[in-house]
Amino acid sequence: MKKGLLFAIIACVGVWLLVGVSWLCGKTAQSPLWIAAASLCMFMPLLATIITQKVNRESVLRGIGIRWKFNRWWIVAWLLPVLMAVAMIGVACALPGVHFTLESAIMVDTLEQINSKLPEGATLSPAVFLLIQMSGGLIAGATINALLAFGEEVGWRGYLLRQFAGKKFVFTAVVIGAVWGLWHAPLILMGHNFPSHPVIGVFIMIVACVCLAPVVQFIRIKSGSVVAAAIFHGSFNAFASLGVLFLDHTDELLTAPMGLAGMVVSLMTLGALHLTDRSVLLSTIKE
Repeated sequence: MKKGLLFAIIACVGVWLLVGVSWLCGKTAQSPLWIAAASLCMFMPLLATIITQKVNRESVLRGIGIRWKFNRWWIVAWLLPVLMAVAMIGVACALPGVHFTLESAIMVDTLEQINSKLPEGATLSPAVFLLIQMSGGLIAGATINALLAFGEEVGWRGYLLRQFAGKKFVFTAVVIGAVWGLWHAPLILMGHNFPSHPVIGVFIMIVACVCLAPVVQFIRIKSGSVVAAAIFHGSFNAFASLGVLFLDHTDELLTAPMGLAGMVVSLMTLGALHLTDRSVLLSTIKE
């Protein structure tokens, strides 16, 4: 486990340095420099993997599940986040004061901005807008988002997962999820995910990652590849905020993808995946 601890320290320190530089430059979460720094943060687990393997004289990026053999779990990884996003809307609507709507403030404002730039007489309907959003999300989820997520997944569900060989699936997922959530701390404190609740958001993010980690780990194990985990992660990021378009009230801690609704859906999804193969959650992590 010493290797795993070294990896976690390097990954976390790398994020603190990147976020610290951005903060010292006086950049906010909306500035181009901040967006670039946040994107680079996603490659810190990859860098930590390489450094840790070098320090321990291991073959770089070997034996951590980077396999390109396609199977049906790659499709599951790509499309499952879409179903999760829809489920999050349903769970959010079960919360007090939250209702489904086709005329949310963000939907109306976005369409008004788009239509104001279109030729006279041309308008973009909500249905077409949604179709564009869905298509763009699917493309981004399997391409640029997956590439960015690969930088994380090589570390979390690649190198770090390997350090838990012989440990139980659930124990491993909880520990990795906690580290994964804690790794986000400097980003959260700078206003990422929970801009109105940056402090409590750190703790909420840890719990949310603990809930989501078993789902990603399940896909990683069933697919046999960390690449599929990256596709799931990328697609999840692409669709996680879909709910804001269809809710008349949103709350970072309750209706957000990493809030209460997201946690509930993550656990529901894990339950559904468990029904497809009841042996995975009871298994031990292999070398």
